[in-house]
Amino acid sequence: MAEKRNPLGATGETVRGNVKAHRERLNLGFADLARRLDDLGRPIPVLGLSRIEKGERRIDADDLVSLAAALEISPLTLLMPDSADRTERVSTTAHSDTAEHIFQWLRGDALPCAYDDPQRQFQFMIRSRPKWAVSDAITRQGASTDGDD
Repeated sequence: MAEKRNPLGATGETVRGNVKAHRERLNLGFADLARRLDDLGRPIPVLGLSRIEKGERRIDADDLVSLAAALEISPLTLLMPDSADRTERVSTTAHSDTAEHIFQWLRGDALPCAYDDPQRQFQFMIRSRPKWAVSDAITRQGASTDGDD
């Protein structure tokens, strides 16, 4: 059999495994999950779901969000490598780090490999949040310092 031109990377493998684990956690068959996805307006046929779990079909961003909704979890949960220990080294397509640091990165709380540079961390956090959330944080910070005179 010929090798795939563009095989799944570490993140694709993580998502594939997490879809399967959460489908099984809910005791859903492929047909059940397909119905849920259809109800959400993002149908993926049974064969497509089977191929996702086998690593034979990629998941695009719309599939990822719909699968997370159908599995009653956050999209971040599908992206996060499974680990029972925060210090365990895990990998994504872009980074290899502790599970804790990868989770912080996925949440937008910390940039991997820049723990010693507070300015880079701050800029990363600002870029990783919606404008309204940054504005709310600035407003809260201003309100908390108003009485400090």
